[in-house]
Amino acid sequence: MLLVCHVMKTKAIAFLLASICFTTLSEKAIAQDTSEVASTVSSEVKRAVFDALQVYRKSGISGLADAVSECWRVPRDFCLYLDFASRRIAVSVTYTGTPLEQYFYTESVSKRGRIWLKPNGRGQVANDQYLDAVDQVMSRVLINQRDKMFNGSP
Repeated sequence: MLLVCHVMKTKAIAFLLASICFTTLSEKAIAQDTSEVASTVSSEVKRAVFDALQVYRKSGISGLADAVSECWRVPRDFCLYLDFASRRIAVSVTYTGTPLEQYFYTESVSKRGRIWLKPNGRGQVANDQYLDAVDQVMSRVLINQRDKMFNGSP
């Protein structure tokens, strides 16, 4: 039963992300299948999580800050996902007693995301909803990745 709820919640979040992305597409792209958009966003989020975990393993929190900063030099959606994944990792490290770097404060990460999303014309409320949805999806993907690591899967 818990697994069914988890799957339904994940699908609902993916649908929300797809819906938000879908409204920003041009008239030609509107004909695309919503599941195709959700799949693209989902694969980019997964790639961002994988990349952030690899950077963290090699270079720690400072490496994450460098990777995110470098990514934002050529802004794109992937940088938003990498930023959120890196923030989630940085926050989880605080449980070991390491203080959170200011670069990964919620306001700092959200500000970078808002700057990237501002030109889309959807408005602050819609963009904040999108950022919340990205953060929720990111959390699920990171939890799944953690569970795989503990179960011995790659």
